[in-house]
Amino acid sequence: MGKIVVENEVFFTHVREMLDTGRRVTIPVKGYSMLPFIRGEKDLVVLEKAGGDLSEGDIVLFYVGEEPHGRYILHRILSIDGNRVEIMGDGVIGSRERVARERIYAKVVSILRNGKREVDPESLRERRKARLWRKLLPVRRYLLFAYRHLPWNRKWLKKK
Repeated sequence: MGKIVVENEVFFTHVREMLDTGRRVTIPVKGYSMLPFIRGEKDLVVLEKAGGDLSEGDIVLFYVGEEPHGRYILHRILSIDGNRVEIMGDGVIGSRERVARERIYAKVVSILRNGKREVDPESLRERRKARLWRKLLPVRRYLLFAYRHLPWNRKWLKKK
């Protein structure tokens, strides 16, 4: 089965419409910014409309930039201060985004490894792993380098 390519603005307009009706939406992930927890081109995420229940450690879909030239990004919440939310990707070494809460459209409620095996990002185990990963920020560059060069990851990452 071949791929269907859809412009991001069109795609995410439909995703947001479905979320607004209360439905959960499963989407593919692109990029490396959430390694090692979410792998682009391999994993899927299940989204639910973001509500007032956002907390530190949640993985969220948000919009940065001015429409229509901005982009949608999937990263993890570092902190919340009123209406301002600080967000950073797990596979990112240094840059953080600060966004208004209303720019956060969805929360990841499930990760489908290889599109199949379900992982609950809210589970105690996953939350602990994410907290440990955040503490490892000073050495994250080296850990990500090692992760990318594991024999079973080399082939997948070279496709990019």
